[in-house]
Amino acid sequence: MKSFVRATLFLLVIIVASCTRPAPKATQNSASSPKTYENELFSIDIPEGWVCDDENWNGLECMKNEVNIYNPYESIVWFHIVKAFMPIQWKNIAEATEMAKAARALSGANAKLIDEIDSVEVGGYPTSILCFANYEDGDTIIQKQYVTYMKDSHIVIYFNENYNSRDKEKAQEIGNKIIATIKLKKVKNPLDNDSIMRQAVKSAMDNKEISDETIKKGNEIIKNP
Repeated sequence: MKSFVRATLFLLVIIVASCTRPAPKATQNSASSPKTYENELFSIDIPEGWVCDDENWNGLECMKNEVNIYNPYESIVWFHIVKAFMPIQWKNIAEATEMAKAARALSGANAKLIDEIDSVEVGGYPTSILCFANYEDGDTIIQKQYVTYMKDSHIVIYFNENYNSRDKEKAQEIGNKIIATIKLKKVKNPLDNDSIMRQAVKSAMDNKEISDETIKKGNEIIKNP
């Protein structure tokens, strides 16, 4: 079980670091999202007319926690926000950042780290920015990944800002305004409790959130680091 959990820490980051813009959902409220989205970990202001999809935000005691924020009519920039499943008491933001880079390298994705910025903050917490270039069908999609370490609770959260490289100037103008609205909350991390963490892994397996292929690859990483 311990080996499986260690492997999952690597592989879940790979799975959820998506840069693909989510498809709009046909819901009555999709065009009238609340101005501020809030859950038990953070809040963020949403531009008028944008969509917030938090269907995969399952709670701090669960493995899978994702939020997508985007404009369904204009794909200049979109956000994929992820609370990483990492029940490890990191020493600092540097360790969390190295983990994010290692996980991306292990993914085998056609992505290249093109820039790294440290000593910044999101919501008052230390943050590093990793910029990846993803090559898709002749386009270059940039993922500006804000790796934020909440030292109170050992929680790592990724604010992934995505845009086509040709839209860089306008995308970052919009993105910077949205990032600046983020507020993070001091919380207790339930995954510090070993029994809760194990239940989270079991639940994810039961719900097919972790594939057999993921488990196999994770075990290979553990055997051949």
